[in-house]
Amino acid sequence: MADNPTIAEIKSAEIQAANAVQKAKEDAAKKLNRAGTDAENSLKEARQNAARQFRDKIRRAEEAAETKAQAVLSKRESEAKAFYEKHKSKIPAAASFITEEVMKKYGSSQA
Repeated sequence: MADNPTIAEIKSAEIQAANAVQKAKEDAAKKLNRAGTDAENSLKEARQNAARQFRDKIRRAEEAAETKAQAVLSKRESEAKAFYEKHKSKIPAAASFITEEVMKKYGSSQA
C-alpha cells in the first residue's frame, strides 16, 4: 500500500494543507500585531492632537484676556487722567481746608 500513488498524493496534499494553515496563522498573527500597533499609534496621535488643541485654545484665551485687560487698563488710565485734570485746580484749596481743620482740632505742633 505504501507504493500507492494516491496515498502519496493525499499525504502530500495534507502536508501542503498543514503548511498553508500554519502560514495563514502566521500571517493572521502578523496582521493582528500590526493592527494593534496601528491602533496604539492612532490613539497616541489622537491624544497628542487633543493636547495640542487644548494648549492652542488656552493660548488664544490668554491672548484674548490680555488684550481685553490692556484695553480696560488703558481706558481706566485715561479716565483717571481726565478726572485728575478736571479736579487738580481744587487740590490746593482742599489741602488748605484739611490743614486748617486739623490745626483747629489738634492745634499747631509749632506752638
